[in-house]
Amino acid sequence: MLVLAGEVDLNSPPPATAEYGGLFPRAELAVQPGAGHFPWLDDPARFVAAVGAFLR
Repeated sequence: MLVLAGEVDLNSPPPATAEYGGLFPRAELAVQPGAGHFPWLDDPARFVAAVGAFLR
């Protein structure tokens, strides 16, 4: 499972998102720099790269 957090997300900040990911075995955390709650809108290319790297 990939848990992706925006670096500046106030709704789901990276520390809280990391705790959520800790509930799942083998979960991976990715923090997208400069992104907020909608990282796919803030930097679509970086979002696609993170998800693509996880799926490979």
